[in-house]
Amino acid sequence: MKIEMTVNGEKRTVRTTPLARLLDVIRDDMNLKGCKEGCGEGECGACSIILNGRLVNACMVAAIQASGAEIETIEGLGEENRLDPLQQAFIDEGAVHCGFCTPGMIMAARCLLEDNAAPSRLEIKTALSGNLCRCTGYDRIVSAVSKAVSDGYRPAKSGGGRKVAPEFEGEEKENFFAPASLAEALDILAEKPDILLLSGNTDIGPEMKEGKLKPVAAMDIFTIPELKQIRRDGDVIRIGACVTNTDVMESALVRECLPALYQASCSCAAPAIRNRATIGGNCCTASGAADLPGALFALGAKARVVSKNGERVMEAPEFIKAYRKPDLQPGEILAELIIPVPPKSAYQRFFKRGSRAALTLSRVSLAVYVELEDGIVTVCRAAAGSMSPTPIRLPKLEASLVGKKLDKICIECAVDTVYNELSPRKSAQYRKNLSSNLVRRFLESLIKENEKN
Repeated sequence: MKIEMTVNGEKRTVRTTPLARLLDVIRDDMNLKGCKEGCGEGECGACSIILNGRLVNACMVAAIQASGAEIETIEGLGEENRLDPLQQAFIDEGAVHCGFCTPGMIMAARCLLEDNAAPSRLEIKTALSGNLCRCTGYDRIVSAVSKAVSDGYRPAKSGGGRKVAPEFEGEEKENFFAPASLAEALDILAEKPDILLLSGNTDIGPEMKEGKLKPVAAMDIFTIPELKQIRRDGDVIRIGACVTNTDVMESALVRECLPALYQASCSCAAPAIRNRATIGGNCCTASGAADLPGALFALGAKARVVSKNGERVMEAPEFIKAYRKPDLQPGEILAELIIPVPPKSAYQRFFKRGSRAALTLSRVSLAVYVELEDGIVTVCRAAAGSMSPTPIRLPKLEASLVGKKLDKICIECAVDTVYNELSPRKSAQYRKNLSSNLVRRFLESLIKENEKN
């Protein structure tokens, strides 16, 4: 396969295999060694680069997805005798230790400063949260970024790249595809219904690295326009399956109408992973630890799957049939999630608790949606994650609230109900107690908010 990219402002053409990691293409084919291999699973940030204006882990991107891309690596910032001011700030503040993680740290910081000229220390820490420093020098690293800001460092915004189909060669032409439209993708799926679909690769990447997944055919769908939209359509909001967590977080429509989904997206992973991980991928992985499905369940979302022969629409909980088994027939693809626009008076919240404050798999997640009329609960939908192999609705909790006046007696009934309804696989007492407390917290805050109105 031949692909053309713009790397550090220079046109580069390489020949590689479609599923080669972009990390290996950069290091081995382009001889740019600043991009390091650490964990190889998107958790350490040593391979951080800027791809089409977004921070990404190069180990999570397949070469087939980089055709036409604009890429910045640490080599593009400065030269040995003419360092970029951000690099100099790292030296001045003693933020360079063993140096292994430093290139990724600098690229993450640069990407932040391209969008935010004056970040707070908290914003700097958040932007660097996916980059591990093995020498534990975080405070000096944050100080280095702050110094660059105070010195007036203002990097130009990276380019957005463009979609260019790779030039497949030999047998690749029969097994690898980069369609430009959904219709084209469905034609390919009709002929090759079992082909691997590549989107954000945040789950598939580690599986291929570990040898658990050895695909012989694949199709890149990450940039198909019809799968990248967030739009209001009458009384529903449509979110394409390849919309990323970052896209959700940056959507004014989502923040205004679907704050529970916004909260769930914010709780997921680090910036470089959020820039790749998709809402459709989170649903198709069909894992109980996934964050977005619970919020979608509570919001009453539906999944629309399509094939060349038509489409099916189903409730989101029906789509996730079992662990890692979404309801997709051969030749079908998840096209979008359809969410009813909540009334402005609706209350919704997503909670997540893990073993640490950030970048953690949930030990408990809970999403609750409530509509009130004159203090009476008229609609309630609730869902929990990390209790069972897949996210679950909580029908008993919902039934305990609908039709009831929201008061202290009602809250105690709801708390008892959810405690008894949940049957966690592990750490049962902890998860039942925490979930009950979160339900209490949500309902008590709802009473206070309702009293204000």
